[in-house]
Parts: sequence; C-alpha cells; structure tokens
Amino acid sequence: MVTATDRVVAEHGGAVCFAGGSSVRAQDNRLDEGLLAVASLTRALGGTALLPDIGALVWMLLRQIVSCESMALFLPDDTHDNVVARFAAGAHAHALRGVTRPSGTGMAGWVAVHRTPVVNGEPVIDLGFRAQSAPALRSSLVVPLVDSDALIAVLALYSQELLAFTDDHLRVLELLAPKLAAAMVDAVIADEDQVYPVRRAAPSLRLVQSR
Repeated sequence: MVTATDRVVAEHGGAVCFAGGSSVRAQDNRLDEGLLAVASLTRALGGTALLPDIGALVWMLLRQIVSCESMALFLPDDTHDNVVARFAAGAHAHALRGVTRPSGTGMAGWVAVHRTPVVNGEPVIDLGFRAQSAPALRSSLVVPLVDSDALIAVLALYSQELLAFTDDHLRVLELLAPKLAAAMVDAVIADEDQVYPVRRAAPSLRLVQSR
C-alpha cells in the first residue's frame, strides 16, 4: 500500500533533502524547498491523515531544515484551559507525549495565548525532568501554528545544543507555519473528536473546518 509518506518522498525523487551551507543563498534554497515539501505534504494527505501521520511527516521535513533532536506538537484544549503534547518525535518522544501546560504558562502555554514565538527558551520550563535525560535538551524554538485566526497547534523544536536556534531558523518556521497549520487542520479536528467524543457545540477548530 502506498502511504502519504511514500507519496511525499516520491515527489522529491526518493528522498527529502535540502541545500546546506551558511550563505544567504543556501538558506533561501532550503526555505524554498521546505515550502515545496510542505505543499507536497498537503496534496499527499488530501485531508485524510490522522495526527500521527501528519506529525511524522512534519518531523521528517523539519528536521532536514532546522537541526534539532526532538519535536512536539501541543494542541489547545479549551475545556481544561491548557495545551497538551499530542504528538512527539525524536529524543525522549515517549516522555514528551502527554506533557501539559496551562494556557499562558511555560513556553508552550505562553505561545498559545500570545501567538508569539520563543527562541532559545529552556526546555526544562515545559518538560521538567524529561529535558535532562541524556541527551539533555538545552534549547527550544516554539512557534504558533495559526489558520484563519484559529490556533491549530504550538510547534516546539528542541536541541541538545545551548542557544542552538537562530533568527534564520525562526524566519524559516514563521514562513512555513501557515502552510503547516493549514495542512494540520483536519488531523487536529479528528484528534479532538477522538479524545473528546462529546464536546461543546462549535469549538473553534470546527469553525476553521467549515470556512
């Protein structure tokens, strides 16, 4: 059976790869190919993927653009006024899943409320002891994913290097964020329905879905 991942990889000649180097041209090439890859991801998924599927694809793409050891996707939970890591990949992924932060607190909760990224925050603020197991996670890049004025998720990348993330990394993620958010809407709604089969009427994500 051909999976969504297979289709994305096939569109990039069998592998997802990006130009390296420190020059502005190399960075722009990496961004251009990242945008192309996300567009391919959206077409391949066709609104049918679940959160684990799209999370795995996002991880596969982003780790080629921004060097990091781990990734987490925090989804908003308005019922409990917090954000929950519903997907994680890379180092300590099993421990990251299920991490919860009250809205407005920590990095993930603060980004969810203010919709402003955090560069080189300390992972221990959100992850606690989980960030200190080898390989210790020492810096993070946390970005809101917004579509049609609705917060779809908070994306967090973690590195074992101190001050690992740069303004260029932030620029890349901010440009990719709207496409990532749009690609994730249906998967996040499906995840919400699975976790909370009986919910309040017309949650914000359903407004996004019905636009």
